[in-house]
Amino acid sequence: MTGPIPRVIALSGKELAARAMVCLPLDGLDTMEAVRERVEELSPFVGLFKIGKESFTRFGPTVVGAVHASGGGVFLDLKYHDIPNTVRGAARAATELGVAMFNVHASGGTAMMAAARQGVDEALSDAEVRPKIIAVTVLTSIDQEILNDELRVPGSVEDQVLHLAKRTEAAGLDGIVCSAADLHALRGELGEGFLFVTPGIKGTTTPAGEDQKRVLSPGRAVAAGSSLLVVGRAITGAPDRAQAAREVLQDIVNVI
Repeated sequence: MTGPIPRVIALSGKELAARAMVCLPLDGLDTMEAVRERVEELSPFVGLFKIGKESFTRFGPTVVGAVHASGGGVFLDLKYHDIPNTVRGAARAATELGVAMFNVHASGGTAMMAAARQGVDEALSDAEVRPKIIAVTVLTSIDQEILNDELRVPGSVEDQVLHLAKRTEAAGLDGIVCSAADLHALRGELGEGFLFVTPGIKGTTTPAGEDQKRVLSPGRAVAAGSSLLVVGRAITGAPDRAQAAREVLQDIVNVI
């Protein structure tokens, strides 16, 4: 059974470059048919689709296959955070699914992150794609007050993000998840090619969501150094999702 054929929409060269920098979460969808329709609707504007805990818990690996059948790439957003051996096995399984990217929590420690890379290496003989491994630093829902008072982590959010980013690089991973608002503190501190995946992106006329505290617009995020933008409710919550997605591309085009 073949997946839906994505609509063909003419994009300029810069729009295609911008499209490669946009990742759309497949959250809040109750059926596989709804997933397929969302992928078909927005694949002309989106380079990668994020499958998180909600979708993976509801549909399992089937949802990954559905995105692949539609020609889309998958960012598997399960944020592995466990003992190294468990994360190693999960990373091996994610690689065997053929996802383009998956993540772990940097706060799990260097040994855990290195184990994720080992799991990928073990699966490569049977996998067609080497996925990028990125580590979550400080969630975009966490601000200075929460970090210091609730989590009892001293210092600024930016200091904690930089510390975890350096541990991620030391473990041999490909990049981090962080707020675009934190990128100013990371410039020049990490190696060339290190990836910065940034959620909490608001649209040009649409918000990111009330639980996102450290947000930027798409253009400002790219100008700050973002490699990949995770744009969710700014697109999916808009009255015209395709138009909102096209506006995201245009905002990126203005700075690339």
